[in-house]
Amino acid sequence: MMRGIERTVAVARFELRRLLRSRSTLIAIACFLMVLAAGHWSYWASMPPRAADDRLFGYAYIGAMILSLRLGLAADRDLGLDAFLVRNFVAPVEYLAGKVLAVAVQLVGFGVLAFVAALALSAGEWEYATWYVLLFTLVAWLFLPGVLLAELVVRTRYPVAAVVVGFVIALAIGEAFSDVLVWVSALGLDVERFAYATLEPLVWRCAGATLLLVLLYPLSLLRLPGGVGRRRDIAGGGPEPAREGL
Repeated sequence: MMRGIERTVAVARFELRRLLRSRSTLIAIACFLMVLAAGHWSYWASMPPRAADDRLFGYAYIGAMILSLRLGLAADRDLGLDAFLVRNFVAPVEYLAGKVLAVAVQLVGFGVLAFVAALALSAGEWEYATWYVLLFTLVAWLFLPGVLLAELVVRTRYPVAAVVVGFVIALAIGEAFSDVLVWVSALGLDVERFAYATLEPLVWRCAGATLLLVLLYPLSLLRLPGGVGRRRDIAGGGPEPAREGL
């Protein structure tokens, strides 16, 4: 059990190191700060009473996630890294759990950075910084199953872009059959600014998203080379030793 946790953490650490060394991560942080600064410049330049909006926090956050948020499954398939790791070092469940753990750490870390930036640019408005960081961190986790599906289906380094486009199309189609607010409410996104009690439905949807990640595990195994993951996990064994030859 402990060895499995250690290997899962090792995968997460490897993924986080790769994230920190990625140029797209630095670009994502820079874009977030620039867009958020532009939103606050507009806010402070306007005469009171000022607009009670997010000061471009939402656009800045979504843009940063498009550039940086990924599980890395598609990239690993291109490099053959998934096959190498699963056949030699870790079990499939450890490999996939490590990926999810890395994303969780990434969201928390980016949330801390976003909080500090929002607090500084808003001249110490704790409520503003806390609310929007919490809201959009929950939204990012809510759509993580979509990110997983995108990486399983599409060969892309930017799965969040595919999720955003798919979400917009789904809303447009849904609007043809009912009020778009029905769909927004169904996702738990019908929240009231600074009213933390209204986040409860979204928190429960995030718990459901976590369960959905678990339920998508068999589908994830099918994308591992040669179906090795599915055979190994059904048997209940650890990682296979490396094979020689063809």
